Amino acid sequence: MDTKEIIIQEIEEITEPLLTEVLDFVRYLKVKKLQEERENQQDLEDARVALVEAKEKGTISLEAFKGELGL
Repeated sequence: MDTKEIIIQEIEEITEPLLTEVLDFVRYLKVKKLQEERENQQDLEDARVALVEAKEKGTISLEAFKGELGL
């Protein structure tokens, strides 16, 4: 039995109030995944910009880099 079938089996055995909570949680997980994907895409775009800038301007010291990152 695969995971989806097990989840369906479990869902069939719970009460309506719990079903509402399950639905809320599933929706939360979907939104969370979408947000993570957007953040990852933004990180990739930022890294591309940084690479272009490094090629154009050269390199900077590690301390300056940490300063720009707020570390």
